[in-house]
Amino acid sequence: MVSRSIEDVLTATALFAVAAPQTVDQLARTSRRRTIERNEMLFAAGERATSIYIVDTGMFRVFNSSAQGTEPTLALIHEGEIIGELGVLDDLPRSASIAALRRSEIVEIPAASFRAAYGSDPAISRQMVVLLGARLRTVTDGLADLAYLDLGGRLAKYLVAESERRQDLTFRLPLTQAELGQLLGGARQSVNQVVGFFEQAGLIALDGRTVRILDEQGLRRRAMSSGGRFE
Repeated sequence: MVSRSIEDVLTATALFAVAAPQTVDQLARTSRRRTIERNEMLFAAGERATSIYIVDTGMFRVFNSSAQGTEPTLALIHEGEIIGELGVLDDLPRSASIAALRRSEIVEIPAASFRAAYGSDPAISRQMVVLLGARLRTVTDGLADLAYLDLGGRLAKYLVAESERRQDLTFRLPLTQAELGQLLGGARQSVNQVVGFFEQAGLIALDGRTVRILDEQGLRRRAMSSGGRFE
């Protein structure tokens, strides 16, 4: 597979698609490509923010380590999304850790270059407000899901969202059941049990890690309710 140019990676993101051509050119000249292996840390919570990153291929998870030694996944970052811009803008230590869920290709933009582009191109600063608003809504929705939905509701909501992201009712799960548990707030065994209930109810069919949604409306209803047990 031929890698895209850094300019193409930049302009494929929502943030830099609105940037002036000279801004994109300046950013591309100071950026570099990096490969991050599966489970490799991109950065850890508490580190100084020295760059922002764009995911060209692959996927990352955002997490924090608890006092009990667990590492719940706070969010997933997919291809075309940006990592680490907040720490660069407010010049504070990283608030969370980032690790690759699979071998990933990224573009790294030095902090100084990003700050210069942000300060000189009003379209970038305006778009940043939009993206931060969307991110805040995502965080708020996630907290509400943990408060009001059981594991079955959270899994149903994840499957619906993944199907919409892929624009297909049949898709390969990008996460293992253990990784799903970290994201949804449940043990691997509990996730496996919920998947079994969904299959028995005729909501989905599972073949390895390939999911086929059989009853989309039923799954959507389950995503908005708490079943009282795991299912």
